[in-house]
Amino acid sequence: MTDPTGGPGGVPGLSAATTVGGGLALEAVPHPSGPVALHAVGEVDAATAPFLAEQVGAWLAAAPRIVLDLSGVGYLASAGIAVLLDCHRAAVAAGVVLELYCGGARRVRRVLQVTGTCEHLRVLDPHPPPETPGSRAPLFPVPD
Repeated sequence: MTDPTGGPGGVPGLSAATTVGGGLALEAVPHPSGPVALHAVGEVDAATAPFLAEQVGAWLAAAPRIVLDLSGVGYLASAGIAVLLDCHRAAVAAGVVLELYCGGARRVRRVLQVTGTCEHLRVLDPHPPPETPGSRAPLFPVPD
């Protein structure tokens, strides 16, 4: 587990933590003003969801705001959705703002939309980013 109070050089959580045999890496990047960005890379499924819950839970006591960056997540299972909702409830109880960022993780955003989870969580980018010149349009656009 990444210790939110003592990372390299005294800066909280600057090292990445990876589950053993799992498929999720989580890197915590604290901002000097207090918020922390947690960058997730891999899959959030039944095997890795407890690790995600543990890591977010550890930061609830150490940061006033947490941005969970899911742009590096390729798969979000129902266990991941349950953990996100549990983390949101714990953050509200602790007075911490928990926000999600999907970035280019179209599959993650789509799962959050289809399940209605977007309506219960603070998603910074609930809609896909605008297309840039030269980019290809998705085969199946995500509706607004």
